[in-house]
Amino acid sequence: MLSHELNYLYGLYREGIKLNLSVTRDFSEFLGSPENNFKSFHVAGTNGKGSASAYIYNILMRKHSTGLYTSPHLISFNERIIANREPITDSEIEEFIRSNREIITRLSAENRNPTFFEATTVMAFQHFASRKVKYASIEVGLGGRLDSTNIITPEVSLITHVGYEHADKLGCSLTSIAGEKAGIVKNGVPVILGDSKKEVVDTVKRIADSRNAPFIHVPSVSEVTNFQQDLNGSSFTLGTPMREYRISTSMIGRFQPSNIASSVLSIENSNAGGITKRDIEEGLKNTRWPGRMDIIHRDPIVMVDGAHNPPAANALRISMEELGVKSPTLLVGMLADKDAHSFMRIMRMISGRAIFTTPNEPSRAISPERLNTISSGIFKDPLLIDDPIEAYEKAVVDSDFILVAGSLYLAGTIMKHLKAPVMPYGGD
Repeated sequence: MLSHELNYLYGLYREGIKLNLSVTRDFSEFLGSPENNFKSFHVAGTNGKGSASAYIYNILMRKHSTGLYTSPHLISFNERIIANREPITDSEIEEFIRSNREIITRLSAENRNPTFFEATTVMAFQHFASRKVKYASIEVGLGGRLDSTNIITPEVSLITHVGYEHADKLGCSLTSIAGEKAGIVKNGVPVILGDSKKEVVDTVKRIADSRNAPFIHVPSVSEVTNFQQDLNGSSFTLGTPMREYRISTSMIGRFQPSNIASSVLSIENSNAGGITKRDIEEGLKNTRWPGRMDIIHRDPIVMVDGAHNPPAANALRISMEELGVKSPTLLVGMLADKDAHSFMRIMRMISGRAIFTTPNEPSRAISPERLNTISSGIFKDPLLIDDPIEAYEKAVVDSDFILVAGSLYLAGTIMKHLKAPVMPYGGD
């Protein structure tokens, strides 16, 4: 039964997060290094890496068999690993876990157990190899240099935006965090950078130069004009050194043009053959990135957003202002390893009406009472409702616009409740 096998896989969470490539590499070698059987694009960043991975995947799909590996999932584990337009099946997950328990035991004896993410990463690579995809768009889990995904040698490395996160693992300065993310840069492989902060640009360029990796700075070589957005989507003109594109997408948010420009430049600087201007425009139009400024209900309007750190909260704030959304009811739940106080200070700029609840991640979730203590004085008399569905039902009674934020786990719970779609693509 899948539940039994997944419980075994989730049991590897006890290993925590190990920023070390040795076990992932050993595990993969036991399986014949499946990551060498397909070409890849590697995407890192504090924010924007998921949507950029989805954009690249959808563009490549116009001409090539393509895989997509992202995390976390919103509703079901299968969302993490997609080959062409098909998520990995329950039986394929079961077979991978059953057939590789002996390897996991052996790795435990020789080194240590693989972590949940290490095992999932190897599962994705083997799945892509077995499905004979030509390309895969691979999202980094955490950081970059020592992330499990970093056993690949991609055609292009993309770093979207760098902000403060996971200081205990990546360092306390933008320079150190940028250095960790630039750990995905490989010798001679083009690196695309979407960020414009000086310390980030200087750090990534220095590392790229040391590895003879062509450095492409997105804000310096591309131009976005005629940007328009409303609650139905956005459009703009994108100019790159190669072409001018007319972009239309259901995705909204002031940050999306940068993510799209980064993705397009990644394609342009790769060896992916046969990709036309129309392929890029249609691939972008077909992209969805569920749970990110995602309107999943219209009456009342319910928008879910996975923002969980201050930079993402600020991007959300700017977008909400530009969309003219005033004083939505905030439905917020967060995990304990996030900078909740700084996040909530920014969210208060969006609205003073808030309901605090608990994301569906019991081991790391902050209780509504704790979240209220952390944000003491920021919100006046927020409602505290432990059950997220109960909190949602209260919100829809009292508001015509509900903004769900603070955790992808919370976003996933509300999306499941409303039966919202979670695949990263729409209809052609």
